[in-house]
Amino acid sequence: MKKSKTNVHNDLCETIRTSRLLEKHNYSPNDHKKIDLRTLKQLDKATYYKLNGYEKSSGEQNYIYGHFEISKNRVGLICYNKTRECDDNVYFFSLQIIDNCSEAKKCKVLTLEDYESGALYQWTSSFSQHFDTLTMTLKQTSEWVVGTNLKTDTLFTEIYKINLRSAKLDTISVTKKIKKIKRMN
Repeated sequence: MKKSKTNVHNDLCETIRTSRLLEKHNYSPNDHKKIDLRTLKQLDKATYYKLNGYEKSSGEQNYIYGHFEISKNRVGLICYNKTRECDDNVYFFSLQIIDNCSEAKKCKVLTLEDYESGALYQWTSSFSQHFDTLTMTLKQTSEWVVGTNLKTDTLFTEIYKINLRSAKLDTISVTKKIKKIKRMN
């Protein structure tokens, strides 16, 4: 039986209303170690589908971390997620922008860190004081250098600024930097 639009609206409103109001502005992979899953509510399959538009994979766990207000009719819902990639657990924070408790915008990964391949792949994120701008930073090194005797590598940094108040979550700016670094291995 298909749920009515009103039920979807009420379910998302309840999900948001019962989550904690966040004041935290900065998110990094270091935060993953500080999470106590016993204090977080797990997303059920139906709510996950409403937020993402597809069913979650088996073994994936998603928890509601909290929310913040962007405007009168728009909130940001942050989830803490655990999934499997090959033989490893991968942890990350994600962001859903929800308008009028009913329409979820595309999910954004706020934090992620992967060193398993020997190369750095890391997302960190921060919100402006009034939660109206999101700055996401991706840092990665060259995967092709792994397993070589090279003493240097390249650190690629991409910084995205996103207007969370705009209807389509417009990108304000993209900055890309390249830096030569000494290899960690």
